[in-house]
Amino acid sequence: MALENSDPNLNQAADLKPLEVTKNGDTTVLISTIPSGFAIVENETFEGKKIIATRAFLKGELLYIGHAALLDLSAIRHKFTVQINSQDGEFLSKHQNDDTHSVEDFLLQNPSESKRQCYGWDGFMNHSCDANAYFPLLYRTPNDMCYRAIALRDIFVGDEVTCDYSLFDYHCTGHEIKVCACGSPKCRGEMLGFQGLDLCDKVDILHLVEREIKDKFMKDENVVIHKSHLPQGIGLVTNNSGTHLIATRRFGIGEPLFINRAELIPMDEVVDRKFCLEIDGKYALLDAEQHFIYRDGYAEMLGFDSFMDHSCEPNCEQQYLSKNEYVVRAKKPILAGDKITCDYMALENSAIGMENFGTSSFDCECGETNCKGFVVC
Repeated sequence: MALENSDPNLNQAADLKPLEVTKNGDTTVLISTIPSGFAIVENETFEGKKIIATRAFLKGELLYIGHAALLDLSAIRHKFTVQINSQDGEFLSKHQNDDTHSVEDFLLQNPSESKRQCYGWDGFMNHSCDANAYFPLLYRTPNDMCYRAIALRDIFVGDEVTCDYSLFDYHCTGHEIKVCACGSPKCRGEMLGFQGLDLCDKVDILHLVEREIKDKFMKDENVVIHKSHLPQGIGLVTNNSGTHLIATRRFGIGEPLFINRAELIPMDEVVDRKFCLEIDGKYALLDAEQHFIYRDGYAEMLGFDSFMDHSCEPNCEQQYLSKNEYVVRAKKPILAGDKITCDYMALENSAIGMENFGTSSFDCECGETNCKGFVVC
């Protein structure tokens, strides 16, 4: 299968072959070549092994291109042997593996099959809730998966190379981690696969998961994902107080910041579904009560500007041009880095004479001299 990608780092994939799978009686053997830059060593934290880097890698650098064999080993209880060779073909080690080193493959063409993704040398990579590598899929065939390994941050010589199992394993069947020992400040406490994460954690890593994980998540949890794109001059920042819309350049009084079109959602769908925004490749969970504008019989889902903050003395105002199209203009000079704000109590659609049906309220802390103190929106 040809790789259609202009990244010159991927040209080496054409020379890499899938894992060699052989049979020795009832034993299935996977022959795997460990690339330069890595070593498998004993794990001093808990029983087992780990993978360390033997050279440094920069954030975003291609670590290697890997393969997993798609095998139905249910008749032999998912057991298989991995033989690891050097790039020169020298035999290094042999290991008896089971479902601890494989992943359930639920993207099956034949429902009667029970295939698992069986890994070679990198099957010894341990989980971390704050992993330093991720593994986007390049392609798959009925018997093989090919993926890239990419550094999420700088990796130094001697660092353990880790992955987040929830990015590619929906259930973690056979290798659930009841008590996670990754030691990260971001440790979730356990690893039961993607399905075991809470909703916010699922959305936080959705931009890194395999496509079939995302598709299954949307189906199982009745999630609708809407795409939205940040216009020039507009950015998003996330900190301890939440996600905020900001200006990335100066805007003068009366200048349009952007024109946007809201998605009109029937009320029954708002109640029954969960909603996420995909904003330039990243995902954000929407709160139907806080992030939607409610009209008579429907709700407006705005897009990236769902994260515009309220102010009783805002620097922007929203003017509707039609039932779902509106322009946001500057009411006062806005500098790069300023939060973009509007008055949540002034979101009526004057173009069609439709009021905003307030569904939420909060104590305002905008700090303006004319602060209303309590906002219903």
